[in-house]
Amino acid sequence: MERSYTPAGVTMIYEEAAAPVAIWVIESGETAGVGPAHVLAGRLECTFRRMKDTSIPEKETSRPNLILTSGLGGSLTGLSLRKRLDVPVVHCASRNAVTLAASHLFDGVVLSSLQPFESSRPNVMPVLGPLSIVSPALYERAARLWQERLDHLPRLRVSVRIDSGWNVSPSEAQAAGQRLEMTMAAVGGSLLIAIGEGVRTEVADAFLGSVASCFHLVWRHGEPDDDPSLGFTACADAVLLYGAHVSTLVEVTASPLPIFLGQIPGRLGACNRFARSLLQRDMVRVFDADFSPWPREVLDEGGRVAVLLRNRFRLSQQVE
Repeated sequence: MERSYTPAGVTMIYEEAAAPVAIWVIESGETAGVGPAHVLAGRLECTFRRMKDTSIPEKETSRPNLILTSGLGGSLTGLSLRKRLDVPVVHCASRNAVTLAASHLFDGVVLSSLQPFESSRPNVMPVLGPLSIVSPALYERAARLWQERLDHLPRLRVSVRIDSGWNVSPSEAQAAGQRLEMTMAAVGGSLLIAIGEGVRTEVADAFLGSVASCFHLVWRHGEPDDDPSLGFTACADAVLLYGAHVSTLVEVTASPLPIFLGQIPGRLGACNRFARSLLQRDMVRVFDADFSPWPREVLDEGGRVAVLLRNRFRLSQQVE
């Protein structure tokens, strides 16, 4: 058994040997190396074997309980194995007309969309946003790992995440920081700031300079330490996002904390469309100099689909 370490620092377990395992993961076209089928397999908490669609021997005789696929090549290979081995296949994809038209070929189709939608087909499972390895359980684990390291920071603790989608000038970044500084001066507490890859240095410096009087801790992408974003959020009381990517929005909404956007999302772009969907469902709110919490739904689509698949295909959890 080998371990695969994802960019978020989460360990997934998968099998490379030919020994029987519960799930096969067949992906194609995943340049980042971890596709939605792989992510979903990790959430099912079963042993799984990860393959490429071109690496399956013609005379493969072992038989899993379920095959998860993503990508065109992966889906075609999965359907071929479904016919040969009589094994159910669940395909993971983004919502589009072609996938919907072909959904009847699979035992299940997990369709990710940036906006909520419903399907009349019983085998189609709509999910809001891309599947993520980040879950409420992962935040609990991160809290245990980071609590002692952050205990010295005063509350109210605000986890601030800045992504490269924050297309502002240094003066605009400075104004945003000054507004945050005024709020923190009124409520007290500290800032846990994580600056992501691709954020312009002059923008980050302008923002950090304007919150210098607040008690804060800063991590920038490229520094030697591991990315502390999950730990920062797990030990915070609220989250504030600037220019958040879709993946960041999915990650933070798996937390029960109040989540705020540093700016009103625009009309164009995937991140803005997804952010507007979350605003409509009251999962996030626009920051208005107040970090008061409200009852909000925790978004854990990967966990929800994993429960559906375990029940439908009678998969047994295998926790170390």
